[in-house]
Amino acid sequence: MLLNSPFCAKVTISSLYFCCIATNMATQSTHLHVNLQKRPAVVTGSSSGIGLQTVNALLEKGALVYGLSRREPPVEHERFRWLKTDLSLPAEIAGSFKTIKERETYVPLLVNNAGLGVFGDVDAITPEAWAEVIAVNLTAAYLCTREVVPQMKLHRTGTIVNVSSIAGKRGFKGGSAYCASKFGLNGFSEALMEELREFGIRVCVVNPGSTDTEFFDRSAVQPAKRMDPEDIARIIVSAIELPDNVLPDQIVVRPL
Repeated sequence: MLLNSPFCAKVTISSLYFCCIATNMATQSTHLHVNLQKRPAVVTGSSSGIGLQTVNALLEKGALVYGLSRREPPVEHERFRWLKTDLSLPAEIAGSFKTIKERETYVPLLVNNAGLGVFGDVDAITPEAWAEVIAVNLTAAYLCTREVVPQMKLHRTGTIVNVSSIAGKRGFKGGSAYCASKFGLNGFSEALMEELREFGIRVCVVNPGSTDTEFFDRSAVQPAKRMDPEDIARIIVSAIELPDNVLPDQIVVRPL
């Protein structure tokens, strides 16, 4: 992050900080906030938690939302379509995007939210469990990004939000697989941001702390304080809505 650069604003609001990079700052900006009305968006891991709340928040803004997940989300809306997808399987990801592309010529918004946690000592985690965590948390984001980037480049606009974690910035005991996947997602996001910004494509990585989702139902870690997934979803949508000359590079949010 370019925290010492004049082109980067570091903002602290309670326990949230984010870094934004704005282009053409020397001239008066005429850029408007991004209008989500009828814009196609893809959200992975849409069945619960942050993904489900992001779907709802985008629908409230008027977007056309495709949800990719193994379980069907509890969403009934004329602008929502669920595509049953196992994000650990490249063939299923490709099949879902084939369906989307048959309906939409261009997908300008992608939220890579799907996440899986397997915890324990490194010698207790099986190679199969390790591979699945990496597949869902990291490889799926790469595969979904590959699907939307060509048209984003052609239109010279688009926003990709990768939902990572505080665990992508600091490791913790028993979290070797999960932390490896999230550190990888942060590195992927930073490299992708540098690669795509010249095409007018924004890449943002959101690093939430403990959030009240089903994730902790499967974890031995039980944090005392948790955030509401609706709050994280609002942050994601707010980042997407920023003027298109503003790049919300890194967002870190923790419970107060």
